[in-house]
Amino acid sequence: MFDLKNLPPIHHLLNGHDLHWDKDLAQIHVKYIALESFTNPRGTIEGGMICAMLDDAMGLLATLNQSGRPSTTINLSMDFFRPCHVGIVETKAYFIKEGNKILNIESEAWQNNKLVAKSCAAFMVL
Repeated sequence: MFDLKNLPPIHHLLNGHDLHWDKDLAQIHVKYIALESFTNPRGTIEGGMICAMLDDAMGLLATLNQSGRPSTTINLSMDFFRPCHVGIVETKAYFIKEGNKILNIESEAWQNNKLVAKSCAAFMVL
């Protein structure tokens, strides 16, 4: 069984906290802290760091909903809507389709009540 006390190292690197899993809705909400060290030369958060946050949230959702069975990302697409700044990034991940072997999940990153980015991914249950 997946243990929320032993989250993946990337979750801690991204400063993940305030994780809320709604089993009935099959959704997860996670907050991350985007640090100054995550910024690009323009001073905004590097897109890859936002992508990592969304992939982490989706991976946690996949594992929780599959009773702790591991899964892996097999494809992922990202859309960016506005710059993200140093500070709190709120994420939400939810299922589009949950099959026995393939999980289709979407996630969103929000900052100051504005949508920053959205990701779709397929995960394969191992």
